[in-house]
Amino acid sequence: MKGSFLLLAISLLSGLADAQAQVAVHQPRILILPYTASGQNALEEYESSFAYRTAVTEVARAMNDRGFRPDDLQEILARVKENEAISTLKGVSFDPVERILQYSTADILVRTEVYIHTDASGANSVQINLRAVDKVSSRAMYAMNFDATPHFKTDDYGYLARRALTENDQISAFIEGLNASFSDVRLHGRTISCIIERGELSRASLSDEVNEEYDLLADILIEWVRQHAYQGNFRVRTNTENQLYFDEIRIPLLDEEGRNVLPDDFAREFRKYIGQFCSDYLQERLPMPRPVVNNGTIRFILP
Repeated sequence: MKGSFLLLAISLLSGLADAQAQVAVHQPRILILPYTASGQNALEEYESSFAYRTAVTEVARAMNDRGFRPDDLQEILARVKENEAISTLKGVSFDPVERILQYSTADILVRTEVYIHTDASGANSVQINLRAVDKVSSRAMYAMNFDATPHFKTDDYGYLARRALTENDQISAFIEGLNASFSDVRLHGRTISCIIERGELSRASLSDEVNEEYDLLADILIEWVRQHAYQGNFRVRTNTENQLYFDEIRIPLLDEEGRNVLPDDFAREFRKYIGQFCSDYLQERLPMPRPVVNNGTIRFILP
């Protein structure tokens, strides 16, 4: 009898642990962002065209209905306009996408291309392409081109967009691919890149022998990355006298407190190490320039 109660208690505790683990899983937020591969300003099209805006809204609704939490693009645009004291994004001097990303809490950007085709008879068709991108690293996660709908004599662009997304359950296939990609990031970390270069005023060189074991500075920096990359995952593309290029370094998605780990966090610690090490072996305190961090790429200039 005691054994039965013990087994029941273990089962209940196991179920509670599983439930807590499920609650602790980081659920990504997404931002549905109008996009055109041709370079046309998709945000202006989003503002000015009801048909285009309706189709983009249907993408957000479809993702929301399937468990994602899209940021409200229209609310973000309203905040951008209020802070910039403008009424429209047309002809602005700043990059509106960069402003939107500053206000968005999303983990993933879903770049959304919408094509509305009207034939000679006035019938309409909608085609949608989706490209999911990690907001922090700007790395592609998953992409899918949806089939265009047949032409219909209707101006209900919401219906056409829904049909484009759900025909043959294409939206579920996209979400399945996106979930698999995000699960990989959660398990193995997100990918950033790092470039270390010798500048005109640099005292240090990547080919300097820096200790009695004849290690080069590049060897020492590679070893630091090996120790600090998530699960030791990294890759070196270029290793020359003037440039050390890591085209892939994995960093964790979250820290121990559940906060996003950013390329800036990795850059801050690596900068301190490079500056301290170079100053020590050159026996002179050298200023270490602040790195440039942009779209998941860190660029250092040696002191």
